[in-house]
Amino acid sequence: MRSLRLLAPRVASLAGRRYAAASVAERIEEKRAQALVGGGERRIQAQHKKGKLTARERIEVLLDEGTFVEYDQFVEQRCSDFGMDDPKNKFPGDSVVTGRGYINGRLVYVFSQDFTVFGGSLSSAQAIKICKVMDQAMEVGAPVIGLNDSGGARIQEGVESLAGYADIFQRNVMASGVIPQISVIMGPCAGGAVYSPP
Repeated sequence: MRSLRLLAPRVASLAGRRYAAASVAERIEEKRAQALVGGGERRIQAQHKKGKLTARERIEVLLDEGTFVEYDQFVEQRCSDFGMDDPKNKFPGDSVVTGRGYINGRLVYVFSQDFTVFGGSLSSAQAIKICKVMDQAMEVGAPVIGLNDSGGARIQEGVESLAGYADIFQRNVMASGVIPQISVIMGPCAGGAVYSPP
Protein backbone atom coordinates (compact mmCIF):
# COMPACT_ATOMS: atom_id res chain seq x y z
CA MET A 1 0.00 0.00 0.00
CA ARG A 2 2.79 2.37 0.90
CA SER A 3 4.42 1.99 -2.53
CA LEU A 4 1.09 2.85 -4.20
CA ARG A 5 0.84 6.03 -2.11
CA LEU A 6 4.36 7.00 -3.15
CA LEU A 7 3.56 6.31 -6.79
CA ALA A 8 0.31 8.30 -6.86
CA PRO A 9 1.94 11.78 -7.16
CA ARG A 10 4.07 10.54 -10.06
CA VAL A 11 1.05 9.12 -11.85
CA ALA A 12 -0.84 12.37 -11.28
CA SER A 13 2.13 14.37 -12.60
CA LEU A 14 2.33 12.23 -15.75
CA ALA A 15 -1.40 12.57 -16.32
CA GLY A 16 -1.08 16.35 -15.94
CA ARG A 17 1.75 16.45 -18.48
CA ARG A 18 -0.25 14.40 -20.98
CA TYR A 19 -3.20 16.77 -20.55
CA ALA A 20 -0.93 19.79 -21.04
CA ALA A 21 0.66 18.22 -24.13
CA ALA A 22 -2.77 17.45 -25.60
CA SER A 23 -3.85 21.01 -24.87
CA VAL A 24 -0.75 22.41 -26.62
CA ALA A 25 -1.33 20.13 -29.62
CA GLU A 26 -4.93 21.32 -29.84
CA ARG A 27 -3.84 24.98 -29.72
CA ILE A 28 -1.27 24.36 -32.45
CA GLU A 29 -3.88 22.72 -34.69
CA GLU A 30 -6.27 25.61 -34.02
CA LYS A 31 -3.58 28.14 -35.01
CA ARG A 32 -2.74 26.11 -38.11
CA ALA A 33 -6.40 26.07 -39.15
CA GLN A 34 -6.57 29.86 -38.66
CA ALA A 35 -3.39 30.37 -40.71
CA LEU A 36 -4.78 28.32 -43.60
CA VAL A 37 -7.75 30.68 -44.03
CA GLY A 38 -5.80 33.95 -43.75
CA GLY A 39 -8.28 36.76 -43.19
CA GLY A 40 -11.23 34.37 -43.13
CA GLU A 41 -13.73 32.71 -45.44
CA ARG A 42 -15.61 35.94 -46.22
CA ARG A 43 -12.45 37.62 -47.50
CA ILE A 44 -11.42 34.52 -49.43
CA GLN A 45 -14.81 34.54 -51.17
CA ALA A 46 -14.30 38.24 -51.99
CA GLN A 47 -10.98 37.34 -53.66
CA HIS A 48 -12.64 34.59 -55.66
CA LYS A 49 -15.47 36.92 -56.77
CA LYS A 50 -12.82 39.23 -58.23
CA GLY A 51 -11.35 36.27 -60.11
CA LYS A 52 -8.26 36.22 -57.88
CA LEU A 53 -6.66 33.29 -56.12
CA THR A 54 -5.58 33.45 -52.49
CA ALA A 55 -1.91 33.58 -51.50
CA ARG A 56 -1.89 29.86 -50.74
CA GLU A 57 -3.74 28.91 -53.92
CA ARG A 58 -1.18 30.83 -55.98
CA ILE A 59 1.66 28.90 -54.38
CA GLU A 60 -0.15 25.61 -55.04
CA VAL A 61 -0.52 26.50 -58.73
CA LEU A 62 3.09 27.69 -59.05
CA LEU A 63 4.99 24.89 -57.33
CA ASP A 64 5.26 21.19 -58.02
CA GLU A 65 2.53 19.36 -56.13
CA GLY A 66 3.36 18.50 -52.54
CA THR A 67 6.77 20.23 -52.48
CA PHE A 68 5.93 23.41 -50.58
CA VAL A 69 7.51 23.74 -47.13
CA GLU A 70 6.07 26.73 -45.29
CA TYR A 71 8.06 28.94 -42.95
CA ASP A 72 6.82 30.91 -39.95
CA GLN A 73 3.16 29.93 -40.31
CA PHE A 74 2.28 31.22 -36.83
CA VAL A 75 4.02 34.62 -36.91
CA GLU A 76 1.67 37.51 -36.04
CA GLN A 77 2.07 41.26 -36.33
CA ARG A 78 3.32 42.95 -33.17
CA CYS A 79 1.87 46.43 -33.51
CA SER A 80 -0.05 47.73 -30.51
CA ASP A 81 -1.04 51.18 -31.83
CA PHE A 82 -4.46 52.07 -33.25
CA GLY A 83 -6.15 49.01 -31.74
CA MET A 84 -3.86 46.57 -33.54
CA ASP A 85 -3.23 44.68 -30.29
CA ASP A 86 -6.88 43.56 -30.30
CA PRO A 87 -6.96 39.75 -30.82
CA LYS A 88 -9.30 40.19 -33.80
CA ASN A 89 -6.40 41.98 -35.56
CA LYS A 90 -4.01 39.05 -35.09
CA PHE A 91 -3.76 36.53 -37.91
CA PRO A 92 -1.33 33.59 -37.85
CA GLY A 93 1.11 34.10 -40.70
CA ASP A 94 0.19 37.79 -40.77
CA SER A 95 -0.20 38.86 -44.39
CA VAL A 96 2.26 36.69 -46.29
CA VAL A 97 2.87 33.00 -46.94
CA THR A 98 6.59 32.15 -47.24
CA GLY A 99 8.64 29.04 -47.84
CA ARG A 100 10.41 26.89 -50.39
CA GLY A 101 9.43 24.31 -52.96
CA TYR A 102 10.19 23.07 -56.44
CA ILE A 103 9.23 24.08 -59.97
CA ASN A 104 9.92 21.32 -62.50
CA GLY A 105 12.16 19.72 -59.90
CA ARG A 106 14.23 22.87 -59.25
CA LEU A 107 14.43 24.54 -55.85
CA VAL A 108 12.87 28.00 -55.46
CA TYR A 109 12.01 30.23 -52.54
CA VAL A 110 8.70 32.03 -52.60
CA PHE A 111 6.60 34.57 -50.79
CA SER A 112 2.98 35.28 -51.58
CA GLN A 113 1.31 38.33 -50.06
CA ASP A 114 -2.13 37.64 -48.61
CA PHE A 115 -4.61 40.34 -49.58
CA THR A 116 -7.21 38.85 -47.21
CA VAL A 117 -5.16 40.09 -44.22
CA PHE A 118 -5.02 43.90 -44.08
CA GLY A 119 -4.92 44.12 -47.87
CA GLY A 120 -1.57 42.31 -47.91
CA SER A 121 0.04 45.43 -46.40
CA LEU A 122 3.64 45.12 -45.29
CA SER A 123 4.14 44.85 -41.54
CA SER A 124 7.49 44.46 -39.81
CA ALA A 125 6.56 40.78 -39.29
CA GLN A 126 5.89 40.33 -43.02
CA ALA A 127 9.22 41.98 -43.86
CA ILE A 128 11.09 39.63 -41.52
CA LYS A 129 9.45 36.62 -43.19
CA ILE A 130 10.28 37.87 -46.69
CA CYS A 131 13.88 38.67 -45.73
CA LYS A 132 14.27 35.17 -44.32
CA VAL A 133 13.39 33.48 -47.62
CA MET A 134 15.56 35.93 -49.55
CA ASP A 135 18.52 35.19 -47.25
CA GLN A 136 18.05 31.44 -47.63
CA ALA A 137 17.71 31.72 -51.41
CA MET A 138 21.01 33.62 -51.58
CA GLU A 139 22.68 31.10 -49.29
CA VAL A 140 21.94 28.20 -51.64
CA GLY A 141 21.87 30.11 -54.94
CA ALA A 142 18.19 29.48 -55.68
CA PRO A 143 15.72 31.91 -57.28
CA VAL A 144 13.30 33.90 -55.14
CA ILE A 145 9.79 34.55 -56.43
CA GLY A 146 7.54 37.25 -55.01
CA LEU A 147 3.80 37.07 -55.66
CA ASN A 148 2.82 40.63 -54.83
CA ASP A 149 -0.73 41.57 -53.87
CA SER A 150 -0.41 44.42 -51.41
CA GLY A 151 -1.65 47.88 -50.56
CA GLY A 152 1.89 48.88 -49.60
CA ALA A 153 3.09 49.83 -46.13
CA ARG A 154 0.86 49.02 -43.16
CA ILE A 155 -0.02 52.54 -42.09
CA GLN A 156 -0.72 51.54 -38.47
CA GLU A 157 2.94 50.57 -38.07
CA GLY A 158 4.31 53.80 -39.51
CA VAL A 159 8.10 53.86 -39.64
CA GLU A 160 8.38 50.18 -38.63
CA SER A 161 6.73 49.19 -41.90
CA LEU A 162 8.99 51.53 -43.87
CA ALA A 163 12.02 50.02 -42.12
CA GLY A 164 10.78 46.62 -43.31
CA TYR A 165 10.89 47.87 -46.89
CA ALA A 166 14.44 49.12 -46.31
CA ASP A 167 15.45 45.61 -45.18
CA ILE A 168 13.84 44.03 -48.24
CA PHE A 169 15.41 46.57 -50.63
CA GLN A 170 18.83 45.96 -49.07
CA ARG A 171 18.43 42.28 -49.88
CA ASN A 172 17.30 43.12 -53.42
CA VAL A 173 20.59 44.95 -53.89
CA MET A 174 22.65 42.14 -52.29
CA ALA A 175 20.89 39.50 -54.44
CA SER A 176 21.26 41.45 -57.68
CA GLY A 177 23.47 39.45 -60.03
CA VAL A 178 23.68 36.62 -57.50
CA ILE A 179 20.28 34.90 -57.81
CA PRO A 180 17.25 35.40 -60.03
CA GLN A 181 14.64 37.66 -58.42
CA ILE A 182 11.21 37.33 -59.96
CA SER A 183 8.18 39.49 -59.16
CA VAL A 184 4.63 38.90 -60.23
CA ILE A 185 2.07 41.64 -59.64
CA MET A 186 -1.12 39.77 -58.69
CA GLY A 187 -3.45 42.63 -57.81
CA PRO A 188 -3.80 46.38 -57.35
CA CYS A 189 -0.42 46.86 -55.66
CA ALA A 190 0.81 50.15 -54.26
CA GLY A 191 4.04 51.56 -52.89
CA GLY A 192 6.87 49.16 -52.11
CA ALA A 193 4.85 46.20 -53.35
CA VAL A 194 5.32 47.62 -56.86
CA TYR A 195 8.84 48.97 -56.91
CA SER A 196 10.67 46.20 -55.09
CA PRO A 197 12.13 43.69 -57.57
CA PRO A 198 10.50 40.89 -55.57
